[in-house]
Amino acid sequence: MTTGLMLGVDIGTSDSKVLATTADGTEIAAVSTPTRWRSHPSPSGDQTWTDTDPELLARTVLELLERAVDAAGAQVGAVSVQAIAITGMAEAGVLLDADSRPAHPLIAWFDPRGGDEMLALDSDLLDQFGGRTGLPVSALATLAKLAWMRKQGTSLPGRQWLSVPEFVAHRLGAGRAAEFSLVARTGLLDQESGELWPEALAAIGADESLVPPLVVAGTPLGRAAGGSVPAVLHGAVLTVAGHDHPVAAVGCGVTAADTVFDSFGTAEALVRSVDGNVDFQARRRLALGGVNSVHHVLAGQRLLLGGTKAGLLLRRTVDLLGVATAEHRDRLDAAACALADSSAGAGPDDVGLAGIRVWGAANDDGALRITVTTDNVSPAALWLTAVGHGVKEAARCLELMAAEIGPATSAVVAGGWMRMESVRRSKIDSLPDVRFSDRSQAGAFGAAMFAAHAFAVAEEMAASGDPAGDRIWSPIGPSPEFAARFTAMPTDGVALPAAAVPPRRSSPLETAK
Repeated sequence: MTTGLMLGVDIGTSDSKVLATTADGTEIAAVSTPTRWRSHPSPSGDQTWTDTDPELLARTVLELLERAVDAAGAQVGAVSVQAIAITGMAEAGVLLDADSRPAHPLIAWFDPRGGDEMLALDSDLLDQFGGRTGLPVSALATLAKLAWMRKQGTSLPGRQWLSVPEFVAHRLGAGRAAEFSLVARTGLLDQESGELWPEALAAIGADESLVPPLVVAGTPLGRAAGGSVPAVLHGAVLTVAGHDHPVAAVGCGVTAADTVFDSFGTAEALVRSVDGNVDFQARRRLALGGVNSVHHVLAGQRLLLGGTKAGLLLRRTVDLLGVATAEHRDRLDAAACALADSSAGAGPDDVGLAGIRVWGAANDDGALRITVTTDNVSPAALWLTAVGHGVKEAARCLELMAAEIGPATSAVVAGGWMRMESVRRSKIDSLPDVRFSDRSQAGAFGAAMFAAHAFAVAEEMAASGDPAGDRIWSPIGPSPEFAARFTAMPTDGVALPAAAVPPRRSSPLETAK
């Protein structure tokens, strides 16, 4: 018997992962590899630039997919790849010319290039930017990188922008498409209309052809093919799952508007879903506070996304303390918990820590700064202070969200820092009705769910005699019910709900809106 595989790809800043599951969400095998970047000084020497070869990244993912198929076969025997969905980092991507060749290296999302060019844009556009796009004015938005490319002499007409997941899907054989949650990170999408913002395009000398047709996450975009694509992947339905943070939330079963998803790794992402949309002024207020209000990966929903650099500060703190091994980390964790327990009823940021201050966890910061004005300091006290500072910054973001859409009543927390009891306690103390996810690859698992949906749509359309069954543009993404059923990992043989198959339309751009 051959097992059909859904391959969920998560192209991350530190690592890229592929998870193989069955169509009902049963995990089979996972593989990963470091994402390779090149850091180098800017020509002026005052900045560090970070980029990579986009074709190298695509080849790395192809090799990883092949490894995942081999690993799954070793677990369950004969396998067949039925669908592949790709999630990953936003803002970063590739500017392709008419011959599909990259015009520039793939610039990392956190690279400072474009910051000056962004601020040099028309003041009226910058004044509207937060309310229109749901994003803060910063070098982070893709608009800034495109403005920088233009200043280097790159003409944007005749070229097309693909985000990292969209580019890799294209290299696998997918048609060019711009998934809503990813194009929302560019600063080119008007959150009110759901269409490209003409003034932003004009500001960088571009038109609507810069962005391919808009589609929702889970839209089937073709089947894997081509000489550079491993034969074992040929024929698999391809789709883009969207931005990694909401995909990870879906992977952990978080789709309700009153639940916070806290992904706490090196970067902390705080996610809340919104049924419908928030208005211009709310988007503007949130953006000024550093909270994004953009498209969700689930059709019809919006997303509030805040972030902190708390995880980065914690990593720098353990490095400073010489916590080099898991054993050292466990000792620090135990000492921190004991210190917290020594003062009953006090929070982790209040336990005998007078005279120690840590800051830098704001999402536009990340520099670990420590002030100590007491002799009563210990590694455990410093650690608890760092943890408590991160809690306060996360609370600030969540308060901004609550002011616009009401308070959350529950929270799901995932990420590598949850291995430490002191950090888990801080989340229990600061978030409502906390549940910890034990899903190790939430982003890749969420992507596998979108693969399952795309496969179901493609199969039903092919069975109905639609000749476009191998290249489909559909505006129907997975419902929250479909996502909840897949992420529940059913073991009782209950089938997934059928994917809704819309009537075929003639224009990809028309069907995407």
